[in-house]
Amino acid sequence: MERPLVSIVVPIYKVEKYLERCLDSLVAQDYQPLEVILVNDGSPDGCGSIIRRYEAKYPIFRSLWQENQGLAAARNNGIALATGKYVALVDSDDYVEPDFISSMANLAEERQADIVMGNFYIDFPRGGIKVPFRMLTMHKNLSGEEAAQMSLTLLRIPAFAWNKLYRRELFAEHNISYPSIYYEDVATTSRLLIKSGRVAIQQKPIYHYCLRSTGITGNFSIKNVNDYLKAVDIIRHFIWDQQLWNTWKRPYRAFLRTVEAQLFLAIALQMNKLSVRKRQHLMRQVHHRIHRLAQPPELSAVEPEFSIFSLPLRLFRKARSIRWIHNGRD
Repeated sequence: MERPLVSIVVPIYKVEKYLERCLDSLVAQDYQPLEVILVNDGSPDGCGSIIRRYEAKYPIFRSLWQENQGLAAARNNGIALATGKYVALVDSDDYVEPDFISSMANLAEERQADIVMGNFYIDFPRGGIKVPFRMLTMHKNLSGEEAAQMSLTLLRIPAFAWNKLYRRELFAEHNISYPSIYYEDVATTSRLLIKSGRVAIQQKPIYHYCLRSTGITGNFSIKNVNDYLKAVDIIRHFIWDQQLWNTWKRPYRAFLRTVEAQLFLAIALQMNKLSVRKRQHLMRQVHHRIHRLAQPPELSAVEPEFSIFSLPLRLFRKARSIRWIHNGRD
C-alpha cells in the first residue's frame, strides 16, 4: 500500500550553529515519501549557504526565501507551499528521532486521526542531559474537543506546534493560521485540535526540544507579556465564538491562573533589569489584564498594550501557584 506524502516545514533564522544538526536528523528519517520545506526567513548569517548545500545534495529539500517576517509567517508560508497529506513543523534549532515522521504518520493512517501528537525530550545546553517529557494523559485516542480542552492544562497536552503531525487541510479548511506574535502556538493549537475528528497520542519521545543557554531571564521583554496575553485573548474569543464558554469556563479559568503565575515568575526574575517598584507595577497590570480576560468578550473590551510605566497601581492578589513553560527562544 502506497504511503501518503508528508511535508515538514522548517522556519530558519539565525541558527547557523544548529541548522546542520536539524537537517541531518531529517535526512535520517526512515519514512518516505517526504518533502522538507526550508523557509529562510531573511537569516543574515550563514544559514543560506547551508540551505543551498542540502537542497543540492538531497532531493527531499526545497526552499522558500523571504524577507524577515517572523516565525509565524514562516510557518504559514511553508504550510501554504506544502503538498503532503500531512504536515509537521520542526524548529531549526531542534532535531528529531529517525522515526519522528513514521511513528506519527503510521498512527494517523491506522487510527484515521487528523492530528497525532508525540512526547519529546528536553535537551539541556550543558552536559548532554536529555529529559523525557511525558504528557499527563494516558489516552491513546481523543476527540478533537477533548484534546482542545486538555490543551488549556499546559502540562497535560502542551500547546507546542512542533511535537505534532497535522492533516494539512485542517489549516485551509478552517482558515487557521499562526498569528504574528510570540506564543503563536498557544493561540493556535486548541483551534486546530477542536476541528479534528480524532486526535491520536504517541507516548514515545520522538522530538528533541533544545534549550538555549539564555532563558526567560535573558529574553524577557514587555513584548513577551503583551504577546502572551494576546494569545490568551485569541483563545478567549475562540471559546466564545464556538459557544463553549459555559462548558469550558472551569479549565479556561485554571488556564488563566497558570498564565498569571508564569508571568509573575518571569517578572520576579528580572532583578537585574527592573527595580522592585517596576516589577510590582507590572505584576499589578498583569493581574488587571487577567481579570479582564476572565470575562466573556462581549462584557470586556480589549485593553491597549501596556508598559511598565503606563497604568496606575491597583490592588493585586498573589498567584496561588507558580509554573513556567519555557518559551524563551522566540
